[in-house]
Amino acid sequence: MVGTGTWSTDGLSQNRAPVAWTRKMPELHLPWTLTFPEPDRFRAAVRYRSLDELTVAEFRGGRYAGRRTDDAEGRPARIGVLINLSGRLVCRYGDGEVAVGPHDLLVWDSDLARAFDAVEPHHELSLLLPRGMVPQGLAAAAARASGPVPVGAGAGLAAIAADQLRAIVRELDHLSDAGLAIACQNFFDTLDSALVPTVEASPSASARAALLNRVRRYVEEHLDDPELSASSVAEALDVSVRTLHLAFAGTGTTVGRWIRERRLKVCYRELAHGSGERTVTDVAFRWGFNDVAHFSRVFKQTYGITPSRVVALARRASAG
Repeated sequence: MVGTGTWSTDGLSQNRAPVAWTRKMPELHLPWTLTFPEPDRFRAAVRYRSLDELTVAEFRGGRYAGRRTDDAEGRPARIGVLINLSGRLVCRYGDGEVAVGPHDLLVWDSDLARAFDAVEPHHELSLLLPRGMVPQGLAAAAARASGPVPVGAGAGLAAIAADQLRAIVRELDHLSDAGLAIACQNFFDTLDSALVPTVEASPSASARAALLNRVRRYVEEHLDDPELSASSVAEALDVSVRTLHLAFAGTGTTVGRWIRERRLKVCYRELAHGSGERTVTDVAFRWGFNDVAHFSRVFKQTYGITPSRVVALARRASAG
């Protein structure tokens, strides 16, 4: 069941709205001590979805400020991604202060977050999850506290990553848990490539060819792993996600698309030549698809026929 939630101060008296948000915010974010410069005018609305320890949220609200509470110490470290769509925020982060304007993206580490001030009513998208679930490069970028990144038109991969998070928030009501996990993984892969500086030189043609062979061998050996992704392949082969994407740059495909294509081919072969004892669900789950509806959709897009139709034709052929 899709677990999208909504919450707002609508219907509350003016003096109750700040109190209600003070109680609600720690459920979706971090523990903060909040203050409200205009408490009688404060309004807030949030739409959110949680999956295990990951939380995606869209917030609209008035002016308020927060500082970390003492009970935040000792809590598991978390990495946040914030896209500010309108208004201005000022964040005290590490030893400095950063201003986040409209169409800015900020990656931050909870251990370095000290305080924030929404100096204007603002609209933001946020994603928060444990540090251990984030690509190492992004966690390192958050630790550098280098400030916000523009993600408006012309910002390249950073703008594409921002569009991915906007799409995730827009589709929150329609994504299965598996779909949400896949979408967030793709978002982090793109953001990692956009923000993590390249420390290694661009690989030569021979180095790219060698890496491609290693990737393809690894993918073939781990096709049945539902966690297989660009990030997991890069970690296993001890290269950065960006190097992995560079290796695929001239192939006409991407790491993620290659993994999906290989899985689909194996599934087609099993469905078309199987005895009919295995169902579409059995085959999909065996080869790393954890959402049967998504599997059926991309299968038909690729082959022009549904997987259940392939099974029916295979059974008819074996019976005849």
